[in-house]
Amino acid sequence: MEIRYTKRNENISQVIKRFKINNNMKNILVPFCLGLCLMLTSCDEYFEPKLTNERTLDQILGDPTTVEGLLTYAYRSIPSTYDTYGGDFLDCATDNAVTNVLTSSLNQLLSINGYWTAQINPLNNWEARYDDLVNLNQFMELGLDGSITYFRAPGEEERNANYIKRLRGEAHFLRAWIHFDLLRRYGGIDETGALMGIPLMTSSIDINGEGIFDIPRNTYQECVQQIIADLDIALSGESMLLEAYTDPTDPDFGIDNLGRPTTTACLALKSRVLLYAASPAFGTASYSQAAQAAYDVIEVVGNTLDAFGTDQYNNITQTNSELIMRRVNGGAGGATSSLEAKNFPPSLLGAGRTNPSQNLVDAFPMANGYPIDHPSSGYDETSMYENRDPRLDMTVIYNTKEFKGESIETFEGGNNMPGAAGVTVENSTRTRYYLRKWVSENVSLVVGDVQNDEHYYAMFRKAEMFLNFAEAANEALGPDDTSFGMSAREAIAELRRRAGIAAGGSDDYLASITTKEDMRELIKNERRIELCFENHRFFDLRRWDDNLNTPIQSVRINDNGGSFDFTRETLVVPSFQSFMIYGPLPFGEILVTNNITQNQGW
Repeated sequence: MEIRYTKRNENISQVIKRFKINNNMKNILVPFCLGLCLMLTSCDEYFEPKLTNERTLDQILGDPTTVEGLLTYAYRSIPSTYDTYGGDFLDCATDNAVTNVLTSSLNQLLSINGYWTAQINPLNNWEARYDDLVNLNQFMELGLDGSITYFRAPGEEERNANYIKRLRGEAHFLRAWIHFDLLRRYGGIDETGALMGIPLMTSSIDINGEGIFDIPRNTYQECVQQIIADLDIALSGESMLLEAYTDPTDPDFGIDNLGRPTTTACLALKSRVLLYAASPAFGTASYSQAAQAAYDVIEVVGNTLDAFGTDQYNNITQTNSELIMRRVNGGAGGATSSLEAKNFPPSLLGAGRTNPSQNLVDAFPMANGYPIDHPSSGYDETSMYENRDPRLDMTVIYNTKEFKGESIETFEGGNNMPGAAGVTVENSTRTRYYLRKWVSENVSLVVGDVQNDEHYYAMFRKAEMFLNFAEAANEALGPDDTSFGMSAREAIAELRRRAGIAAGGSDDYLASITTKEDMRELIKNERRIELCFENHRFFDLRRWDDNLNTPIQSVRINDNGGSFDFTRETLVVPSFQSFMIYGPLPFGEILVTNNITQNQGW
């Protein structure tokens, strides 16, 4: 159950006014946001929502569950699945993939010049996230100052104090996360030529005061500083977050709390924030800071990555060592078949919605580490999927690949192309590829025998930290300097080793990379293929200020009686303009808020 409190077309000030606790009033309005479960590993129960929102201050302070609900509500800011952009992955607005739903907002954003505007923005989450910030700030003012006793039984004083410390850590982490999520969508160079962030909200605002419609944007650097400050509080002695939650007997700090932020998650968010800030589109932090922040995570999680098989992207077990922080998706225990219903090939009763591009397929190197266009790769166009990086098999369903005991045919006239039984243009692939990553072979969509499986949203993975480090360390010191504890080359070598490419052995290509510039391109490609369909590339291309308009390719496949001919075809030429490395602020906010400036071009 989720209770929505944000009304359509409200701006920040209206949200603040609706939620503000006014201490001069006997009766105050508090959002009862207890309907949202944290979606923790063992959490399938929901709080019971109240029937009325009118409570006195004494009543609220006497009900710790209500006050904690202000914090709980803000967990909705962490997605539970990757396809949250109108049912699509954000990769479908990049050169990684397209969606077969031509009327979807991301397809139109990608392909229609002028569709993406300040009025029409599929990435707009402004109202919801400021709603969350209002709740968090109210919680910090009511729930952390000692006025609330969460455990009242005799002898539980220490438990209560530690619980408050944990809540303080959670609140500051969530506020940092929400500010960052807003910053990556709306930060940019405004019409005055200044690099601006978003309006920071770190306290309640008096609705009776002046200037309620005059809240300006903070600078990008001020926003980064505030995010880091919140994370530092979450990591300090003022808070009590653990490195991991493993104790099966501790109700407050044990394994049932998986999904709450840990100290490692705080470090991971700091790494991501500083890498974005150091990137060419922003340039407000040093790559040295970003490299150190990423290595701080690696020191905790270890400098080797555990091997994984084809189920790695669907393995939600509590012992999954790849995950730093995750949120479970689905019903009881996280069981769902929603992703499969959208993305299974049509022969398996799915809608075939997410179609990886030929560009993405070509980005995967050979198993020997060489790019497919390198003379030493051994690549053969007539057998384009053989001897490739094993991650390709974990990511893409390609022509004749076995999936759920069936050969998925995407050649002309194949069993998953229009004309086959149950296959239409609407439910088949536009690129001749279907999505493998995140979909589970354990799921069945057969009527009368529907089988669900557990899914999760990985907020942070160890692999990202190695990629963050490699990028920052290479930019700061080049490929081989080990001043931070390891080199950029070593970080990429470990990532490729885990993928099944033997660095220092068959991977002579990595050894041939000697310049910062060549290593930069390799790191970008590794990031592309390792983190695809995790909604990174849309923002990566923009923070790098890279080409947004690479033509997106499909492939036509003809069957020649046991062999196949492949013909690359241009499917979409994106129509992004150069200023679109920064997103637009909502048009409604510009209209009603006097001091908020718009980013250039919008």
